[in-house]
Amino acid sequence: MPPTRRTRPKTLRDFERRFPEIWKRYVRLRDACDRVGPLDVKTRELIKVGIAVARKRHGGLIAHIDRAKTAGASSQEIAQAILLALPLVGLPDVLDAFVAARTRLG
Repeated sequence: MPPTRRTRPKTLRDFERRFPEIWKRYVRLRDACDRVGPLDVKTRELIKVGIAVARKRHGGLIAHIDRAKTAGASSQEIAQAILLALPLVGLPDVLDAFVAARTRLG
C-alpha cells in the first residue's frame, strides 16, 4: 500500500511541515515525471525500486516496493528489479536491499 501522509517516515512529515511550498513543488515535479511518457505505474515503480537499490535508499526502496505491489507487481518481479542492480552496484548492496525488503517480499 502506498504511504499516506500518516504512514510516511517522520523525517519526511517534518520536512513537509517545515517547508510546505517546497514539498508541494516536489510532488508536482514527481507527478509530472510520472506522467510524461508511456510507462505504466507498475513499470515506473519497478524502475524506482532499482534506483532505490542503487542509491542505497532503504526507505525509498520500501515505499516503492509497496507502490509496485499496489500497482500489481509480484514479489518475483520486485525481486528481479532488485537483482538487476547487481552488475551495477555489486553483491553487498543488493544483499542489503534484500535485507531491507525482506518483510515486503514474503
